[in-house]
Amino acid sequence: MKNLISNIFLLIYLALITSCQFDPYAGDLTTEQPKREDVIGVYQFKEQTISQIQIDKRGQKATITLKSDGTYQANNIPNVFGRPNAENHKYISAKGSWKIQTIGAVDNGWGHPKPNWGITLTSIDESLTNIGFTGKKKPYGLMVSIDDPDLAMVMLFKKID
Repeated sequence: MKNLISNIFLLIYLALITSCQFDPYAGDLTTEQPKREDVIGVYQFKEQTISQIQIDKRGQKATITLKSDGTYQANNIPNVFGRPNAENHKYISAKGSWKIQTIGAVDNGWGHPKPNWGITLTSIDESLTNIGFTGKKKPYGLMVSIDDPDLAMVMLFKKID
């Protein structure tokens, strides 16, 4: 009987280990609130893992500019988010306001989640309303994540100014 119970616990443990996945970008997320002056600037498209679509030159030069007055300008963001209108609207450009806030949490697996800091944007496609910061110190990056974080479907931007 003791052996049977040990085997059952072993099977449960193995099932839990193999069913749990991990967000490969979790370690890159910003968990301490950055200073506003450290995130103001221009962020340029770096790469994406959302779609197999090749990003053309126009999309490769896509930018998100965070201005000190609390407004932003997004230019030519490749629309790789799988929306029905993506074929007709290959790029997303918008203007609006931005603010720093927590947009989620990063859990270490032991029940001690830390806040995931990022920005919220107004007046833009819903795929881009919550964007996470990456990095532990300046220069921070930006990461748009869609769907389940374990799927690692992201669009990354690096700060260039």
